[in-house]
Amino acid sequence: MSRFKRVMYICAIVSMALMFAAFGIYRLNGARICINVGITSMTVCYHFTIRLFIGNILDVIMHNEVDWRKPWFREKQFEEKLYKKLKVKRWKDSMPTVDENAFSLVKQPMECIIGATCQAEVVHELCVLASLAAILFAIPFGSFWVFLITSILGAALDMMFVIMQRYNRPRLLRALQRRNK
Repeated sequence: MSRFKRVMYICAIVSMALMFAAFGIYRLNGARICINVGITSMTVCYHFTIRLFIGNILDVIMHNEVDWRKPWFREKQFEEKLYKKLKVKRWKDSMPTVDENAFSLVKQPMECIIGATCQAEVVHELCVLASLAAILFAIPFGSFWVFLITSILGAALDMMFVIMQRYNRPRLLRALQRRNK
Protein backbone atom coordinates (compact mmCIF):
# COMPACT_ATOMS: atom_id res chain seq x y z
CA MET A 1 0.00 0.00 0.00
CA SER A 2 1.34 3.43 -0.92
CA ARG A 3 2.12 6.07 1.66
CA PHE A 4 -0.64 8.29 0.27
CA LYS A 5 -3.27 5.55 0.57
CA ARG A 6 -2.15 4.84 4.14
CA VAL A 7 -2.60 8.53 4.97
CA MET A 8 -6.11 8.41 3.48
CA TYR A 9 -7.02 5.42 5.68
CA ILE A 10 -5.59 7.14 8.76
CA CYS A 11 -7.56 10.33 8.01
CA ALA A 12 -10.76 8.30 7.58
CA ILE A 13 -10.24 6.43 10.86
CA VAL A 14 -9.20 9.48 12.89
CA SER A 15 -12.10 11.57 11.59
CA MET A 16 -14.52 8.71 12.35
CA ALA A 17 -13.19 8.41 15.91
CA LEU A 18 -13.43 12.17 16.36
CA MET A 19 -16.99 12.12 15.00
CA PHE A 20 -18.12 9.44 17.47
CA ALA A 21 -16.34 11.18 20.35
CA ALA A 22 -17.88 14.56 19.52
CA PHE A 23 -21.40 13.16 19.11
CA GLY A 24 -20.96 11.16 22.33
CA ILE A 25 -19.85 14.21 24.30
CA TYR A 26 -22.69 16.23 22.78
CA ARG A 27 -25.16 13.59 23.92
CA LEU A 28 -23.73 13.66 27.45
CA ASN A 29 -23.57 17.41 28.01
CA GLY A 30 -25.24 19.10 25.00
CA ALA A 31 -22.30 21.36 24.14
CA ARG A 32 -23.15 22.89 20.74
CA ILE A 33 -19.48 22.99 19.73
CA CYS A 34 -19.46 19.17 19.88
CA ILE A 35 -22.23 18.89 17.32
CA ASN A 36 -20.29 21.20 14.98
CA VAL A 37 -17.09 19.17 15.48
CA GLY A 38 -19.08 15.96 14.99
CA ILE A 39 -20.66 17.14 11.74
CA THR A 40 -17.35 18.44 10.39
CA SER A 41 -15.60 15.17 11.34
CA MET A 42 -18.42 13.17 9.75
CA THR A 43 -18.02 15.13 6.54
CA VAL A 44 -14.24 14.59 6.47
CA CYS A 45 -14.75 10.90 7.22
CA TYR A 46 -17.28 10.62 4.39
CA HIS A 47 -14.99 12.26 1.86
CA PHE A 48 -12.02 10.03 2.66
CA THR A 49 -14.07 6.84 3.06
CA ILE A 50 -16.05 7.28 -0.16
CA ARG A 51 -12.85 7.83 -2.16
CA LEU A 52 -11.26 4.71 -0.72
CA PHE A 53 -14.45 2.72 -1.31
CA ILE A 54 -14.85 3.84 -4.94
CA GLY A 55 -11.16 3.29 -5.71
CA ASN A 56 -11.06 -0.17 -4.12
CA ILE A 57 -14.30 -1.32 -5.80
CA LEU A 58 -13.17 -0.16 -9.25
CA ASP A 59 -9.78 -1.81 -8.68
CA VAL A 60 -11.55 -5.13 -8.12
CA ILE A 61 -13.86 -4.64 -11.11
CA MET A 62 -11.51 -3.06 -13.67
CA HIS A 63 -7.97 -4.21 -12.74
CA ASN A 64 -6.54 -1.22 -14.70
CA GLU A 65 -7.74 -2.90 -17.89
CA VAL A 66 -10.07 -0.19 -19.13
CA ASP A 67 -10.57 0.04 -22.89
CA TRP A 68 -8.84 3.35 -23.56
CA ARG A 69 -10.09 3.35 -27.16
CA LYS A 70 -13.66 4.22 -26.09
CA PRO A 71 -14.90 7.69 -27.04
CA TRP A 72 -15.17 8.83 -23.40
CA PHE A 73 -11.41 8.63 -23.00
CA ARG A 74 -10.46 10.40 -26.24
CA GLU A 75 -9.06 13.90 -26.06
CA LYS A 76 -11.68 16.57 -26.77
CA GLN A 77 -10.95 19.56 -29.02
CA PHE A 78 -11.01 22.13 -26.21
CA GLU A 79 -8.78 20.21 -23.80
CA GLU A 80 -5.31 21.17 -25.01
CA LYS A 81 -6.08 24.90 -24.74
CA LEU A 82 -7.71 24.42 -21.35
CA TYR A 83 -4.70 22.53 -20.00
CA LYS A 84 -2.36 25.29 -21.15
CA LYS A 85 -4.52 27.89 -19.37
CA LEU A 86 -4.57 25.75 -16.22
CA LYS A 87 -0.78 25.21 -16.52
CA VAL A 88 -1.23 21.48 -15.89
CA LYS A 89 2.33 20.72 -16.97
CA ARG A 90 3.64 22.77 -14.01
CA TRP A 91 1.64 21.12 -11.21
CA LYS A 92 0.82 17.60 -12.39
CA ASP A 93 4.06 16.04 -11.12
CA SER A 94 3.42 17.27 -7.58
CA MET A 95 0.09 15.42 -7.32
CA PRO A 96 0.17 12.27 -5.17
CA THR A 97 -0.39 8.80 -6.62
CA VAL A 98 -2.20 6.01 -4.80
CA ASP A 99 -0.41 3.29 -6.80
CA GLU A 100 2.94 4.40 -8.19
CA ASN A 101 3.51 0.97 -9.78
CA ALA A 102 0.43 1.28 -11.98
CA PHE A 103 1.94 4.36 -13.66
CA SER A 104 5.58 3.24 -13.80
CA LEU A 105 7.05 3.22 -17.30
CA VAL A 106 9.74 0.87 -15.99
CA LYS A 107 7.40 -1.67 -14.35
CA GLN A 108 4.37 -1.63 -16.66
CA PRO A 109 3.74 -1.93 -20.41
CA MET A 110 2.52 1.32 -21.96
CA GLU A 111 -0.94 -0.16 -22.68
CA CYS A 112 -1.40 -0.99 -18.99
CA ILE A 113 -0.41 2.52 -17.95
CA ILE A 114 -2.90 4.00 -20.41
CA GLY A 115 -5.60 1.70 -18.98
CA ALA A 116 -4.62 2.80 -15.46
CA THR A 117 -5.07 6.45 -16.44
CA CYS A 118 -8.58 5.63 -17.68
CA GLN A 119 -9.46 3.79 -14.48
CA ALA A 120 -8.06 6.63 -12.36
CA GLU A 121 -10.11 9.09 -14.38
CA VAL A 122 -13.32 7.10 -13.79
CA VAL A 123 -12.54 6.78 -10.07
CA HIS A 124 -12.08 10.53 -9.71
CA GLU A 125 -15.13 11.36 -11.84
CA LEU A 126 -17.25 9.19 -9.54
CA CYS A 127 -15.62 10.85 -6.53
CA VAL A 128 -16.64 14.26 -7.91
CA LEU A 129 -20.25 13.06 -8.00
CA ALA A 130 -19.97 11.55 -4.51
CA SER A 131 -18.48 14.81 -3.21
CA LEU A 132 -21.33 16.86 -4.59
CA ALA A 133 -23.90 14.34 -3.30
CA ALA A 134 -22.63 15.02 0.21
CA ILE A 135 -24.41 18.39 0.09
CA LEU A 136 -27.60 16.37 0.63
CA PHE A 137 -26.40 15.56 4.16
CA ALA A 138 -27.32 19.14 5.03
CA ILE A 139 -30.98 18.12 4.90
CA PRO A 140 -30.96 15.89 8.00
CA PHE A 141 -27.95 17.46 9.76
CA GLY A 142 -28.16 21.16 8.96
CA SER A 143 -24.79 22.92 8.72
CA PHE A 144 -25.34 23.60 5.03
CA TRP A 145 -22.15 25.63 4.65
CA VAL A 146 -19.96 22.85 6.06
CA PHE A 147 -21.37 20.38 3.54
CA LEU A 148 -21.27 22.85 0.65
CA ILE A 149 -17.68 23.97 1.26
CA THR A 150 -16.26 20.48 1.85
CA SER A 151 -18.17 19.12 -1.15
CA ILE A 152 -16.91 21.81 -3.49
CA LEU A 153 -13.32 21.46 -2.21
CA GLY A 154 -13.48 17.65 -2.53
CA ALA A 155 -14.92 17.84 -6.05
CA ALA A 156 -12.31 20.41 -7.10
CA LEU A 157 -9.49 18.22 -5.80
CA ASP A 158 -10.82 15.20 -7.70
CA MET A 159 -11.22 17.29 -10.86
CA MET A 160 -7.50 18.07 -10.65
CA PHE A 161 -6.82 14.32 -10.83
CA VAL A 162 -9.25 13.91 -13.75
CA ILE A 163 -7.51 16.75 -15.58
CA MET A 164 -4.10 15.26 -14.87
CA GLN A 165 -5.11 11.85 -16.29
CA ARG A 166 -6.69 13.41 -19.36
CA TYR A 167 -3.61 15.60 -19.86
CA ASN A 168 -1.20 12.65 -19.66
CA ARG A 169 -3.15 10.15 -21.80
CA PRO A 170 -2.60 11.76 -25.26
CA ARG A 171 1.13 11.97 -24.52
CA LEU A 172 1.20 8.30 -23.57
CA LEU A 173 -0.76 7.40 -26.71
CA ARG A 174 1.72 9.30 -28.88
CA ALA A 175 4.61 7.51 -27.16
CA LEU A 176 2.87 4.17 -27.78
CA GLN A 177 2.41 5.03 -31.48
CA ARG A 178 6.10 5.98 -31.79
CA ARG A 179 7.12 2.75 -30.10
CA ASN A 180 4.92 0.64 -32.40
CA LYS A 181 6.34 2.20 -35.59
